[in-house]
Amino acid sequence: MAGIDIGGTKTLMLLSSQRAGSEVHECRLPTLASDQPDEFFRWLFAELETFCREVGCSLGQLSGVGLGFPGVILQEEGILRSAPAFQWPEEDIRPVISNYYGGNIMLDNDVNMAAMGEYDQGAAQGHQHCVMVTVGTGIGSALILNGQLYSGQNGAAGEIGHFIAGDEGLHTGYVADADSFGVFEQATSGTGITEQARRYFADGKGSAGSLIMSLAGEKMEQIEARHVFKAAESGDVAALEILELPMRYMARGLANIIALLNPSIIVIGGGVAASNPSYYLNEVRTRLERYIVLPARLAVAELGNKAGAIGALAAIRSSLTRTYQ
Repeated sequence: MAGIDIGGTKTLMLLSSQRAGSEVHECRLPTLASDQPDEFFRWLFAELETFCREVGCSLGQLSGVGLGFPGVILQEEGILRSAPAFQWPEEDIRPVISNYYGGNIMLDNDVNMAAMGEYDQGAAQGHQHCVMVTVGTGIGSALILNGQLYSGQNGAAGEIGHFIAGDEGLHTGYVADADSFGVFEQATSGTGITEQARRYFADGKGSAGSLIMSLAGEKMEQIEARHVFKAAESGDVAALEILELPMRYMARGLANIIALLNPSIIVIGGGVAASNPSYYLNEVRTRLERYIVLPARLAVAELGNKAGAIGALAAIRSSLTRTYQ
């Protein structure tokens, strides 16, 4: 069986037998940029077939494929409701996939699959009530309640990018749209922090001596979120000022999650958090304590960028186990 995590720029494929704990084979490749679902899945399963041959099997021998995708998916119906990173229309993608693979398919949002990975083998093991929040280019979350993924009525549970955490620093005229990035995402994601940092220096608020500029090669257009966090860790004044709003919003968002769901753990993953995990967690925790009554453990994701594919394997394994019981 296969577990596949499709990212906006990279795709990770894992192959394993149905038995838990068996050897896992790994393949990484650039994600095909295509605005046509049929073209994309033709490419994906051709690459999977090649990978299968490399490890001594064939696509037809796979008992199932778990597939994590960056978008809102109605899991049971196989309908892709929204995929901002690919700009695909709403579509039932199961018939498209069946053109290239006729076996068992388990489809879900990529963050849900990452949460399954952390629940199965990572930081959330043993926690029946957990939330995973990913902070990277964008932001998302996944909910595991009573040991089961919770997707909501339209498959959009956990789309915290559309949280409303405050007004300051956000553009006016915003209207929520399933195909756009939400205001919380604009404030707290890697992309949002990068834009805020560049605007900070463009507006003349930061000095040329800032560590951020040094890390970015003295070029404002090369500033990235990771430079801001690294500079903040060293006490850079500009970095601390830039991060105040994103970190405050993140703490408020997590406080709302804790108040509503009362999870035993919140696992934070994604490239932004992973670039400076200790600093990120400490900054969030310090602010979070102001807002919560009920405690919840905060932990950094343990599986890194393999979480989604590991979760996809776990999801298809679980599905097949139920099917054959």
